Amino acid sequence: MPRSTRSKEIPEPTPPEAPAAAERRTAFDATDELVEVEFVDLDQPEVDGSHSRMVRCELRRVQLTAANFRAAVLVDVCFEQCELSGADFHEASLTRVEFRNCRMTGINFSHVELRHVRWTDCKLDDANLRAATVDHGWAQGCSCVELDAYEAQLTAVRFDVCDLTRADFSKVRVAGLDVRGSTIESMGGASGLRNLTIGVDGVVPFALSVFAETGVRVD
Repeated sequence: MPRSTRSKEIPEPTPPEAPAAAERRTAFDATDELVEVEFVDLDQPEVDGSHSRMVRCELRRVQLTAANFRAAVLVDVCFEQCELSGADFHEASLTRVEFRNCRMTGINFSHVELRHVRWTDCKLDDANLRAATVDHGWAQGCSCVELDAYEAQLTAVRFDVCDLTRADFSKVRVAGLDVRGSTIESMGGASGLRNLTIGVDGVVPFALSVFAETGVRVD
């Protein structure tokens, strides 16, 4: 009889490289390439940062509600205590990016490439990750109620102590997904998930989600 082995732990994402000497600006202007710039305590909702490029930048307490970051490129960027609800990152590319204690309700990450991205204590309810590619992603202590990851590609992704109630993982392609410690009640697409790790406390809610999708009735 072969000896059992423990499942391989998903590694944490590589953190962003901090700017060596960041230039502080008083207004968010993404018309040019932003390199080693910091923005603090700004209120600029609906700003247009589409097709912009940000490298080694830090944003703290910046209000960017409904901001347009479509097709933007972000490398080594940190958002802390920012308001990003309704922001649009469609077809953007994020590499080594961190979101810390940010409000991101209804954010659009559809068709986005997310590599080594971390979310900590963020509100991601109703977030759209449809057809997104997430390679080494880690969400910790986040509310992800009704998150939509339909047809996303997830590689080495972990949801650690997150609320994934009614999250949709239908037709997701998985190469390592760990949801141990998270709430996974009424999760969509459960019956089609592969390469998934759940905790003992998640067995019953996960099974109930599978039963609901496949028509199994317990009588």
